[in-house]
Amino acid sequence: MNTHWLLAPRLAASPGWWRVFLAGAVLCLAAALIQRVPAAPGGNYGWTVGYGIAAAALLVVAMAYSVRRRMPRRGPGALHHWVQAHVYGGTLFVVAVALHSGGAFPGGFLSWCLWVASLWVVVTGLLGVFLQKWIPPALTSALATEVHYDRIPELVAAVHDKVELLVAASSESVRKFHDANLEAVLARPRTSFVYFFDITGGIQSRMRRFDYLKRLLDEDDAQRLEELRTLTRTKLEMDAHYTLQKALWWWVYLHVPAAFLLTMLVAIHVFAVLYY
Repeated sequence: MNTHWLLAPRLAASPGWWRVFLAGAVLCLAAALIQRVPAAPGGNYGWTVGYGIAAAALLVVAMAYSVRRRMPRRGPGALHHWVQAHVYGGTLFVVAVALHSGGAFPGGFLSWCLWVASLWVVVTGLLGVFLQKWIPPALTSALATEVHYDRIPELVAAVHDKVELLVAASSESVRKFHDANLEAVLARPRTSFVYFFDITGGIQSRMRRFDYLKRLLDEDDAQRLEELRTLTRTKLEMDAHYTLQKALWWWVYLHVPAAFLLTMLVAIHVFAVLYY
């Protein structure tokens, strides 16, 4: 019997939590099937309330991660397990919400807000899992330069200053090459979508331009050109970091505020149900 589907997929860090998630998904499916049986206990109202309670509980589990991550390292439980509970609990939350609504379209403004916020939070959350699994390893494995996002502007400025000194001491051929091919590239940090498809941004093809010029230079200028090549490669790799780390930075603003908004909407919904 093939049991590979029971193992954690590539994006899952814990086989144990993956199996817990599968068990939760199977439980939701079983509940949905049992509810359709004419003689099912509890009636539709009881099942709807049960799904709502389950959804609220799963949201509490998912949001507990934001509290745990602000605690000291010796807080309750390993942070890794809280992350897994956050991801899988959040995914099961939207399943419970779908069961709670009976698969029907929302009937009011608050219900629509809850549905949109729920889907937004889960989709952006899964996007965040992908980005955080892919970007850091890609940057460290494909690039020689490692740099923190906040330091990139000052380091780019330092590279630019070194390049200007090199170019000032070089021949007219090197200066023309710099002005035509490098000046705009080296002036400031640059973002480019190409880094999402090619982590190196085609650096090797850009480096070939230096080879063509190097054949025409004397020994001193050739050495300066090699230094210029090294600085240019460093700058381009910092651009890759700048682009991909910025994606992670913006993802936080896409996901976290919406998650807190969703929590408030669920609290309002629960209050309205209990009060009215």
